[in-house]
Amino acid sequence: MRNILLTILLFTIISLNADLFAQKTEINRYMVVRSTPKYTLQLNLHYNQSVLELSGTYNDDVRSKYIYTGETFGADKGFGGSAISKIALDTRGAFRFTQGLAFNRILSYTFGGKETIADQGKANFNTFTGALGMEYNFTPGHTFKIYAGSELNASIINGDAEIWLDSAGYGYQHRGDYKITNSFRMGLGICFGSEYLVDDKLGLNIGVKLVNLNMFLKDASGTNEDTEFQLRDADSPGLNFAGNKNFSFYTIMAGVNFYFGIGEKRYKLK
Repeated sequence: MRNILLTILLFTIISLNADLFAQKTEINRYMVVRSTPKYTLQLNLHYNQSVLELSGTYNDDVRSKYIYTGETFGADKGFGGSAISKIALDTRGAFRFTQGLAFNRILSYTFGGKETIADQGKANFNTFTGALGMEYNFTPGHTFKIYAGSELNASIINGDAEIWLDSAGYGYQHRGDYKITNSFRMGLGICFGSEYLVDDKLGLNIGVKLVNLNMFLKDASGTNEDTEFQLRDADSPGLNFAGNKNFSFYTIMAGVNFYFGIGEKRYKLK
């Protein structure tokens, strides 16, 4: 009987102590606020679509005549990639200074040629571009960010062309191979896009950019006997391939972001 009473007393004491401990326990809740990144590195893959005079295919068929007479460059679609650096200029991270390097290849036929048609001409171009610009982030403090920006770009453009022409109505084709050597041009671009922060270090990006790579420094030189020459994008009467043309295309880009300098503050909630 004595042992039973001692057991009951011990159980009662343990229960009372547990209740007192539970009453003294506090549940602390916090709100975490993260700052915008001070620096962002963006890596993208590109899908390109030519516009204006860069576009020289009709119903997915090149017209060599219009390339030869300087009316178009003769390209269509392509691919590429870029690395873009973004530096926040204010504490909110709304304004960002951007620096970019890009490679884009734009072709008459992205997935092979047209071997069954009479005009088997084509034109292929490579562009190596550096750009400086400004960007405005509409939602800098949010996980989902929307931005718009503009840039000044400088490019080296080169490529090649294969031209098929009727020889003065004699019923046979004249074929010529030409090389476009490195040509320096400058232009402008605008972009729109969005970012999604996966965490403090990593994010995803998708956007579209419209560029004109030869708004400035257009030129046309050489003779009609040349098979190698620089880009002929200015008027020069009587010179083959010459004509006032815009080297313009838009890029759909998607990739990943790496974020640096995101700060974190914790606020205790009562």
